[in-house]
Amino acid sequence: MASNDKIYFTPKSHRWAAKRPMAAAVRAGDLLFISGQVSADANLKPTALGDVKAQARGAFANIKALLKEAGGTLDDIVDIMSFHKDVRDMDAVFDVGRQVFKKDYPAWTALGMEGTFAPEFLVSIRAIAHLGSAKKKCVTPKSMAWMKKLPMSAACRKGDYLFTSGIVSADAAGKVVSPGDHYAQARVCYDRLRDTLKAGGAKLDDIVDMICFNQDARGMDDAVNCWCNEVVPDLPVNQATSYTAIAMTGMYKIGMVGAYRAIVDFSEGPRVATNLPSVHWYEERIAGAAKKKEGRLIGISGQVASDGERNIIARGDPAAQARYCFGQIRGVLAKHGASMEDVVEITSFHKDPRAWQAVMQVGEEIWGKGRGPAWTPVGCTGLYLEGYLHEIYALAMV
Repeated sequence: MASNDKIYFTPKSHRWAAKRPMAAAVRAGDLLFISGQVSADANLKPTALGDVKAQARGAFANIKALLKEAGGTLDDIVDIMSFHKDVRDMDAVFDVGRQVFKKDYPAWTALGMEGTFAPEFLVSIRAIAHLGSAKKKCVTPKSMAWMKKLPMSAACRKGDYLFTSGIVSADAAGKVVSPGDHYAQARVCYDRLRDTLKAGGAKLDDIVDMICFNQDARGMDDAVNCWCNEVVPDLPVNQATSYTAIAMTGMYKIGMVGAYRAIVDFSEGPRVATNLPSVHWYEERIAGAAKKKEGRLIGISGQVASDGERNIIARGDPAAQARYCFGQIRGVLAKHGASMEDVVEITSFHKDPRAWQAVMQVGEEIWGKGRGPAWTPVGCTGLYLEGYLHEIYALAMV
């Protein structure tokens, strides 16, 4: 099943990345995966210090250049995640986004973070573009009309794929619904997700990847329980979607405690889930990895360092925990007939943002230097169990 049609882009402007197990961007089929871009020189030295708008412009300039090298334009972007050192800077970055995107806004998930490559970086922007000839369709249902004031759409569809923005608990005017209540907000967000999927011509069974971001790690159970018990209560485990839960510093507005982002694949056939008994949620309606039977995209749940009984593996050892996480990714991919060579994107979430270098050193054991997935390291506030140092979320294309 594995496909070798991938093209890796690491231009001279990103020579810092050539020394690591990653690419600045990876193309697989019609999709281009762009690693988290920051305002830096070719050696990853931060530029535009203290100026978030200038840093955002620098990040988007990098994205534009990588798209050009891959044969695309900014109009091809369908999905963005922006990670912000200070959540109060989100509107400033959206102002830059209005200059970058004039119409057909992409899906956009904006989140607070603890940090990335270096403390001076105020924003990191990762993106996915669809370089195929299909028509791009961007939708925002009436229930989420407030988003039309921002340079984002609730969902963006092109070809076989649809990406949603991070869906938050707000009414049509943008007023926060059930401030601070994780379970109640999860219910609202899943209702908004249904609205968004319907507007984009999709249904819940088409989702191959879900992420929920929570302001408080203790809200993860509410988010996941609401999904499993109310949204997909009768779904067979072998047809579940991947589902990743991460705690970040904040969402767009005070009182929003969750943001939910989904990827849809319209390929033929049912969704197929794989998992390993070495994770404690093995028998729950959450896949370790999920794909459509006839599709190429595999969503891989964030992998963590614990066994099937919730025992922490390699407590306090960043490299050993990363090695375990990559082993879990390898295992669920193998059940789909895929390998680590098929991984096209990684977002690694770290309790200590400085740990990214140790984790990438482990990545060298898999991909070597100068080649590998698009990779975005992000500092987060919490993971599901105390003792986890990282959670490694990935996408693969076969």
